[in-house]
Amino acid sequence: MQKQIGQFEQAGAQVIGISIDSDARAAQVVQRTGATFPILADPDLKVTTQFDMQLRPEWPMGMMGQFPEMGFVVVDGKGIVRAQRVDMQFGNGAIQLLPQIKELP
Repeated sequence: MQKQIGQFEQAGAQVIGISIDSDARAAQVVQRTGATFPILADPDLKVTTQFDMQLRPEWPMGMMGQFPEMGFVVVDGKGIVRAQRVDMQFGNGAIQLLPQIKELP
């Protein structure tokens, strides 16, 4: 994701990562990866549940329990979810969302 951050910023998008780890662990991820975008700690799964990213039986690794799946949610400026995608190679498929982002008002 970090490799493509400039393209998202040019499209007017704000990238926010969501981690099920604690604040301290999420901060370690930022430090370790060099991410320049914020990573929100969501250890109680409220945000991932709100965006309906909990595992489903038909999704990859869907039988693993109540954990969220890695993926993306595109929310427009009015708070409307415009796209949602599971991405097992988290970050590699992000660039495919750019056309949808560029079409947002």
